Amino acid sequence: MHQTHRLPPMPLSGDTLFDIRELNFRYPNGRQALQDISLCIRPGDRIALVGQNGSGKSTLVRHLNGLLGVQRGRLSYKGLPLRDQHLRRARLEIGLLFQDPDDQLFCHSLYEDVAFGPLNQGVPTEQVAPLVREALGQVGLAQLLYKSSHHLSYGQKKRAALATLLAMNPEVLILDEPTANLDSAQENILIDLLRDYSGTLICITHDLLFAYELCRRAVVLDRGRIHHDFSMRELVSHRPSLREHGLDFSFRLHAPLATAATLPAAPGAAEIPAPPAPQPPPATALDSPALVELRDYHFAYPDGTRALNGINFRLKAGESVAVVGENGAGKTTLLSCLMGIRQGRGRHLFGGRALDRKRRRELWRRVGMVFQDPADQLFCASCADEVAFGPRQMGLDQNEVARRVTAALRRVRLDGYEERVPLHLSGGERKRLAIATVLSMEPEILILDEPTAGLDPQGEELLVEILRELPQTRILVTHDPYLVGQLTQRTLVMHQGRILQDYATAEFLADQNHKSLNALALTYKAACSREIRELQHQHEHSHPHRHLHEHPHRHGDLVHSHPHEHEHEHAHGYTHVHQAHSEEHCHPPQPRYHDHAHQDHEQEPHEHEHGEDTPPRTQVQ
Repeated sequence: MHQTHRLPPMPLSGDTLFDIRELNFRYPNGRQALQDISLCIRPGDRIALVGQNGSGKSTLVRHLNGLLGVQRGRLSYKGLPLRDQHLRRARLEIGLLFQDPDDQLFCHSLYEDVAFGPLNQGVPTEQVAPLVREALGQVGLAQLLYKSSHHLSYGQKKRAALATLLAMNPEVLILDEPTANLDSAQENILIDLLRDYSGTLICITHDLLFAYELCRRAVVLDRGRIHHDFSMRELVSHRPSLREHGLDFSFRLHAPLATAATLPAAPGAAEIPAPPAPQPPPATALDSPALVELRDYHFAYPDGTRALNGINFRLKAGESVAVVGENGAGKTTLLSCLMGIRQGRGRHLFGGRALDRKRRRELWRRVGMVFQDPADQLFCASCADEVAFGPRQMGLDQNEVARRVTAALRRVRLDGYEERVPLHLSGGERKRLAIATVLSMEPEILILDEPTAGLDPQGEELLVEILRELPQTRILVTHDPYLVGQLTQRTLVMHQGRILQDYATAEFLADQNHKSLNALALTYKAACSREIRELQHQHEHSHPHRHLHEHPHRHGDLVHSHPHEHEHEHAHGYTHVHQAHSEEHCHPPQPRYHDHAHQDHEQEPHEHEHGEDTPPRTQVQ
């Protein structure tokens, strides 16, 4: 690290960094976001803050650096309340990574964005440049030093926002969904960076495999209250608590890439069945002409960035295709060209006919797209108005609009939400509402850009179920191999604006299990998955049982031995497999008697003497 002249950190009195007592917060719309939060955070803690969408996690961490003021209760940092001069100093040593990177990237270039923090810490101007280069190098963006952040992909923006914090060398690092929309290579880089981070780490995430790798403590929020304060190991191994709070991610542990080798089941136990694989397209679709086609297609942005290079792509009716690749590979640009939002150079055909200007303007009626961030397409005062907006623009009559609104909301499990305000919904509900706004237009092709990013496990599982039922031809852009395996039959691998591979999803997933193709193999997640599966299949039962002891004892001068029965209670560990979504399980068969240590047996009352220096042998029934 470069020697710089920052303001020195504030002194810490005692062993508590943050002390929160009965903290409450209510938003102006009347929603109670936090209720009686009491929490102690010590220096060096590594905490995963988890809970369903809307449980209050982001609201809580925005109190920790003073973005939200205390309404009722107490919150202190290093022994003092977060206000006035103490708050201004605290913000220079508490780094918060927002869920949306656009919230903290506002300068003309990445250099200026990353330099902003160190300059505010008092670092001399001549010492800032090395810090900026080092921070951008840590996140793999050194080559984009003078590029505008607004011309980056979403994943690149996420890494750039993290670089703005790393350059400040914060004592406390708070991350809000840090892995959302990151490709696997960058997720591995992030893991390596955070493993070496020596300060206090607080991470909001729905990715419990990521949290398990980095965090030692898990704080569970539910409807604004702290329900549990576990060790991370205790949380992931206790499926009833995970299910209670919508965090049960066990369905992912049996995905094709969850583990490179199958974990053997306990003797006599049944394997948990894997979710059904996506059905192949209808036979008629395989013989039909392409619904949409790109031939030798190129696209460059105004700043000269070549986003697509010689793309050849055919999509037939009924197909479900995944598009994968690293951040900045050109995936989102490809989608916008398919939608007609952007126009490049080359042949673009729809239904076998080339798109002219008039037909391109009509393309929105036949191709629907769900953006990464649902806020980009939600702008009306009620859910019903959101879903009705598209059909109204199509000129449909009032009765048909009403029918489509009802059908679309029912399809995404939002019946009864017609008068709800979209901005007051949880993240998962907003994502499903965005899908409904597209479905109401009944498009032939449905394009989904990172549909599960930022969703809690329960919302993610529900969304996969909804998407699997949809009849539309689908294009799915994702960094998540689990979604690829569940929802698609064909996979395109993109790199630097080109399609490197176009093959069956089954072949793609098999390829991932043997080598790292385009950085989609996550070795740390494979290791975590195996360990968590083993933890979830172990528990202890405590019950009375009989011990059979055999030891020498005396009758006068005669020494002999015989079995002696004794009953007491202690816990035994069992390895088992639960049936899917059930607490029923079976234990492997146990012998009638087995040897184990029986501590303190000498001190328990019995009616004979033990031979000198002869420990009892103990068996249990």
